[in-house]
Amino acid sequence: MRKTAFLLALFVGTQIVFVSHALAAPIEFTVTETTGLRRFGYPVTASLEAPQGALRDAAMGRLLDAKGKRVAAQFTAMSKWPDGSVRGLDVDFTSSIGPKGTDAYCVELSGGTAQPGGRGLGVTETADEITVASNAIAHKIRRDGKPLLTSLINGKTEFVASDGITTTLASGKAEVLKRGPFNVTVRLGAVTLEYVSSKSWVKITQRAAKPTLLAVDAHFALPEPPVLWDFGVESWLYGYFRKPNEALVLRQDAAGWRVLTGVAEPSSIYASGKHCEGWGHLADKQRVVAFGMADFGAGGEPAFRLGADGRFRAAAQRQELTVYFHVVGQPVQVTALTSPPSMLAPLVVAVKSSHKARCI
Repeated sequence: MRKTAFLLALFVGTQIVFVSHALAAPIEFTVTETTGLRRFGYPVTASLEAPQGALRDAAMGRLLDAKGKRVAAQFTAMSKWPDGSVRGLDVDFTSSIGPKGTDAYCVELSGGTAQPGGRGLGVTETADEITVASNAIAHKIRRDGKPLLTSLINGKTEFVASDGITTTLASGKAEVLKRGPFNVTVRLGAVTLEYVSSKSWVKITQRAAKPTLLAVDAHFALPEPPVLWDFGVESWLYGYFRKPNEALVLRQDAAGWRVLTGVAEPSSIYASGKHCEGWGHLADKQRVVAFGMADFGAGGEPAFRLGADGRFRAAAQRQELTVYFHVVGQPVQVTALTSPPSMLAPLVVAVKSSHKARCI
């Protein structure tokens, strides 16, 4: 009798666990625009945690909007529970949210199917390099980081000169964490590169063990003078290089920002002020490189250095440094599809603490 009762209890308990996993509540979250900018196909990454045992395969998830309509998305398992089920789940998709708006979404943990390949980002690999490409861009990443990026092509135009793009921290073993079509993320030790399908930018992040001088150096191909530059400060600050060996530096410290111009080591004050937004452009008649540093005002004496020869440096004394490069053609107002302030202000994702509510 006791054995029968024990087996019955075990059976019932197993069924309860099975049902609870099969009918796991959707994970609800919101996406909010906080800067007052209209977004068009803006990338979103929602990093979620699935209950243990609820999601065996990330591809089985489904993303729904507030009206219950399915939204095209990429699902990636970033970590797993001891039983092999998905724990950390990244959901990548795009949003055309309005200024200061908030949209609600939920992820159902069953019923999904793999997204078709179609248009978007993809990855090809060889022993020496990784290529991230779509119908618009092709970026080549060297596994040994020497240099880190050897090619940035948008359309048929190459934006990188012979020295490529390098980072202060040496790259480690290359791991492709996300393979598209909405997001491709490649980690090379302490350096991470991130791409999104709806914008032609690359996001380069370095993470050190402690605050140190971190920099991203680039040599851009800008063969058609004049070479123009601008910065987002209190007002639009712009100019052009008059000499082939001319350079300028924008530097910010506790007192504010200053732009210095000159040859070799710029020392002549061009402009100064209190607040710098941490972005700018370097361009010739055909090419435009929009650049930006995340959290520019967070300290560490951040600086940009630009040269008439297309050389660029972004640096700060920090534990983490994130730099964006967005390469497009002229005129930038037509080709960019986004602005540097928008690039530096991701949409904010907030996960609801309670999972009791259901998708409509």
